[in-house]
Amino acid sequence: MGNWACIIIDVRKLNSFSSQGVTYMQSIADFIDLDRYPLNKLDSPSGRTLVEDCQQMMREHAICALKGFLRPASVRALSNEVASLEDAMRRVDFLATPYGWLKNSDFAEDHPRSRLFNRRCGVLTADQLNPKGLCTQLFQFSELTEFVRRLLGYESLFNSTCPNISVRLNIMQQGDEFGWHYDTNDGAVSLVLQDAQEGGAFEYAPLIRSEEDEKYDRVSRIFSGRASPVVADAPAGTFILFMGRRSLHRVAPVGKTQKSRQTLLFSYDRKPGMVFPEKIRKRMLEPSPEPFLGQ
Repeated sequence: MGNWACIIIDVRKLNSFSSQGVTYMQSIADFIDLDRYPLNKLDSPSGRTLVEDCQQMMREHAICALKGFLRPASVRALSNEVASLEDAMRRVDFLATPYGWLKNSDFAEDHPRSRLFNRRCGVLTADQLNPKGLCTQLFQFSELTEFVRRLLGYESLFNSTCPNISVRLNIMQQGDEFGWHYDTNDGAVSLVLQDAQEGGAFEYAPLIRSEEDEKYDRVSRIFSGRASPVVADAPAGTFILFMGRRSLHRVAPVGKTQKSRQTLLFSYDRKPGMVFPEKIRKRMLEPSPEPFLGQ
């Protein structure tokens, strides 16, 4: 668990201060390495090059993974904030279909649409976070939202206002896993705060499906282990933007570890005021062992 008294911040390099156990960072430069990733100058030559390179990564590999995106001191401070809240996290543990947006009845037992995978981890939701804490501060920077908008090529993008899932954390301990699945939309944003000591890799099959062709044969090969997924190179401090609606993915089982795997997730939408449906929110607010079979 984190210990706030052990956080040592060099004020010459990080313009932050603490009050009543909460660390405040005054600008986006305190969180993000703007020399490498100039989110504050996206219209400059270096900013345009960054966006173009990221878009090419996503077209070719379905993922934009920027190592060293978060400054080391901000990674430590964010991780310690999360660790101080881990005792309050809710545990989710249920089986789920990878095809949660579809009706999955009447398929053969060995068909991909009939398969269920473990979702086992701890969850902290926005309502459990300090509204002035670091996780919330980072989410609220307009420069980050604009960066994500440009990478996705949208005309507009807004921070979710969901009181529960606009910002959330997945916290995985020994034996936890988040099995094979697709997201309900492309453009999931996550920030790796802490790795487990063993296991817990992010694995994916890039752009394996389309709206016209589910490619069940290729999916079956991944499920059975006859085909190997890609393993993301995403150490702590990495920013990830992932095309998860078309790319099968999972967090592999966490092995022996004394450190939790901490991932911070931000939600956005093309329209303002987006709140997740009650059914999805309830899964995190009132965890149930009931399997999730889809629509």
